[in-house]
Amino acid sequence: MAARNLGDARRLFRKRRFSEVIRLLEPEVFRFRESADYFLMLGTACLHTGDLGGAASYLGRARQLKPGSVTALLGLAAVHFKKAETDPALKLWLEALDEDPRNPVALRGMNLLRRGMNRDEVQAFVDAGKLTQLYPRLPGRRRWPALLALGVGGAAIVVAAIVGLPRLGAPASTRPGVAGIFLPSGGGMRVDVASSAAFTLSEREVEQTFKRAKEYLLAWRDNPACVQINRLLLSNASAAVKERALALKGFLRPPNFATFQDPYPYRDVAGQPRLYDGCHVSWKGKVANLSIGDEAIVFDLLVGYESERELEGTVPVVLEFAADLQDGIGLEVLGRVVADGGILRLVGVSLHRLVP
Repeated sequence: MAARNLGDARRLFRKRRFSEVIRLLEPEVFRFRESADYFLMLGTACLHTGDLGGAASYLGRARQLKPGSVTALLGLAAVHFKKAETDPALKLWLEALDEDPRNPVALRGMNLLRRGMNRDEVQAFVDAGKLTQLYPRLPGRRRWPALLALGVGGAAIVVAAIVGLPRLGAPASTRPGVAGIFLPSGGGMRVDVASSAAFTLSEREVEQTFKRAKEYLLAWRDNPACVQINRLLLSNASAAVKERALALKGFLRPPNFATFQDPYPYRDVAGQPRLYDGCHVSWKGKVANLSIGDEAIVFDLLVGYESERELEGTVPVVLEFAADLQDGIGLEVLGRVVADGGILRLVGVSLHRLVP
């Protein structure tokens, strides 16, 4: 299983599908904790998705395991340069040139520093999208699949012009099955007038809420869809409506850091946990009360306390995958909200270790 995951990740990495590489590899951090290649691939993927904190953490571990790795040195130098920390970046580029005296990326970085760039100039360089010029070189793609794809793509365009098939660049197909779920027809079928609930809705409001939930799902915006579904489940809507709302909830899918959208702040979720049950959040904080078991890792996330400035609240987190954690570290947790009995906790989906 481990070898298969690593092989799949390498294939995705060659195809530049970095967010999928991260999603596949991050849960395996314990399994590959002594593999420099694993941390190099994961850290480089983080670089290319903009997660510089994750990149620094994983490439730093790769450097420990393989001190002369030019890839790790260049990646870490790019992270320091992005933060305008030119002295550490210079040191890392010099180390890279010791290993590979003609390395073009390290030479490019050295030339930038010779210009005497100040913080504003570094920021302008980053804002112009040029930071990738300082990333480690990626392995070359195989040319024949690309040429084959180009030929097939060209043929598809010709066929589309003839028979009216969707052209390249057309929106991806919507979620099959969602559009086919409808509210019960007929008046009086959508509201239970005898029920007491957290949200009291009219029949028209039930219809509008259900419609919004479907529209969000069809647009692949799962978080707001989940809130609308929960609003129905917590309302005076009839049992038939709630049954259909639960059917919609079955279409929700977990995101990763690259695809996550529509975030909700801690204060909103903590104020109404049941309304956000099943939504995903991305919160930063510090790890406390860490307990590592055979089947799960449990800890408290001190939300907002990653810089020890303001504690917004404490949330229990459960991880059903291995992770290299210690009490007191800064962490960003992407997790699913669970509100059993109105008590808020998170089931972790993915983690990013924050660089101090």
